[in-house]
Amino acid sequence: MIGYAFWHIAEDESNDSLYEETLIRFGEALSESNIPGVLGCASYAIHETPWVDEPGHLAAPSHEDWVWLTDSSVLETLNDRAVSHDMAAPHGAIARITKHRGFGSLYYLVDGEHSMLSDSTVYWLARPRGVDWREVMAAIVSSTSSKVCVWRRLMVLGPAPEFAIVGPPGLALDIPADWNATAVHRRRLVR
Repeated sequence: MIGYAFWHIAEDESNDSLYEETLIRFGEALSESNIPGVLGCASYAIHETPWVDEPGHLAAPSHEDWVWLTDSSVLETLNDRAVSHDMAAPHGAIARITKHRGFGSLYYLVDGEHSMLSDSTVYWLARPRGVDWREVMAAIVSSTSSKVCVWRRLMVLGPAPEFAIVGPPGLALDIPADWNATAVHRRRLVR
């Protein structure tokens, strides 16, 4: 399973409710478009994206979208269909009011079972150079009794961290001191 993650903020931060409503409409249209291989999508309001180095970005309300795909062969079809035909209007509506056009990354599921949680916590992790992540990640995952899933960056396509551990709100993990970790609390956008 592949996850496409996309981070963005509203051009007009004073009208975040309009932005979120437009984002929800885009997600609904994407779900209804029945693109083969697209397993689902969700959008979240988040409090920070520290890897996006834009002045004032940390203080601004941010958003994180995920689209889950069966595999990487779906990417080209998603890329074409997400901006054309029935998707052209909803995509254009959100693109016009997005501040910097966004940043994305691809991830693949390496542990746990994916589920579309409502509100959740994501730990974004970067390991020290030269460290084999497999044993350390197993220890991190076993440090909680909560059900989590672990995503690893598929390719370096932007500044996002290498790993995402997704779990319920308030998730607490024991992260080695030499790993870079940022916990981000997410509120799922729904009607």
